[in-house]
Amino acid sequence: MRRLLTVLLLANAATLAAPLPAAQAHNVLLGSNPSKGSHLTTAPTEVRLTFDQPVRPEFAKIALTDATGTHYESGTITVEKNDVVTPVTPPTTSGTYTIGYQILSNDGHPVTGQITFTYTAPNPTPTTSPTTSATTSATTSATTEPTPAASAASEPTPATTPAPAQSPPAAPLSSGANPPSGGGSWVWGLLAATAALLALTVRTLARHDRNLRGAA
Repeated sequence: MRRLLTVLLLANAATLAAPLPAAQAHNVLLGSNPSKGSHLTTAPTEVRLTFDQPVRPEFAKIALTDATGTHYESGTITVEKNDVVTPVTPPTTSGTYTIGYQILSNDGHPVTGQITFTYTAPNPTPTTSPTTSATTSATTSATTEPTPAASAASEPTPATTPAPAQSPPAAPLSSGANPPSGGGSWVWGLLAATAALLALTVRTLARHDRNLRGAA
């Protein structure tokens, strides 16, 4: 009886001391691309995560977001044994980006985590350099600037404005001409009355002179 009890105790101890099979251990992330804390100058087109065990594809999830929460994943996630891959839209702005993932281990335990990296977008290339623009502008100005002779030849000759025709001076009115009508009629009437009065005065004086001679 004691021998049987001893055998059972030793078997139980051996069972407890034996390591757990790999299928019972949690899945562990071994690496990623982009890697954690990396600084990129080329925008990524996919995210790849590598685990130490095969991943169940029906439960794999990956997301790529920026600081504002905008998502960049753009396709279907694929599982290649221990690798989980998803295509992403290449970022266009500099900043910090976060890879979030969730998978299911073979023991049924979910595994989640985050990986951050930074991306620096390239500076836009200017279309033309300032030196080239200045040289081209100076060359164009020197080529197209007209010479003094050409400028003088191209200047339009000012048109001669004809002098206004002068009206001939008005001819003096003759003594027999009729006085003009309108505002000058009263002047001619006054002159006619004055002439009649002078004629009457002359006739009166002549008659008085004859009377004086007859009395003498």
